[in-house]
Amino acid sequence: MAATTAADPRSRTHAAVALLERHARSFRRTARRFSICADDAEDAYAQAVEILLTKAPDGDSGRLAAWMHVVTRREALGVRRARERMLGATPAVCEPASEAPGPAEWAERRERVAHSAAALAALKPQERRALALKAEGYSYAEMQALTGWTYTKVNRCMAEGRKSFLEHFARIAGAPA
Repeated sequence: MAATTAADPRSRTHAAVALLERHARSFRRTARRFSICADDAEDAYAQAVEILLTKAPDGDSGRLAAWMHVVTRREALGVRRARERMLGATPAVCEPASEAPGPAEWAERRERVAHSAAALAALKPQERRALALKAEGYSYAEMQALTGWTYTKVNRCMAEGRKSFLEHFARIAGAPA
């Protein structure tokens, strides 16, 4: 990458864009490493990009990448300090700044999906259909038009389907209903 000058903002922008195309994932990882949660990491990364576009030093791409990692880290730590000040001690309101759930979380999700599938299978076909249509975003009036049911039947299938699903799910999962 060619050296940029303060007199040529277009050249600085081109250098910044080229740097981000090559190293954006690495900069985001740096932000996540020093942030409390993923949202804070994205805020820090955005602030670092803004600084890159306005105040980046002249130099080769290797030095510029190292500079950007430092800026990203400092911005992440700044966002973290602000969050901790706002919330008091160690905040627990954000999701952890991990890229993917761990093995225990995946196992828990798979188990919950299996329990849900078993609970749905235990419902009456009309209750299952009503719940599926509602999950797809249909209103009661649209469900009436699609199924030919009355409002009372749609409402009854929804209410009984929800209740039955929750009871079956609780029984399958081993929790009290």
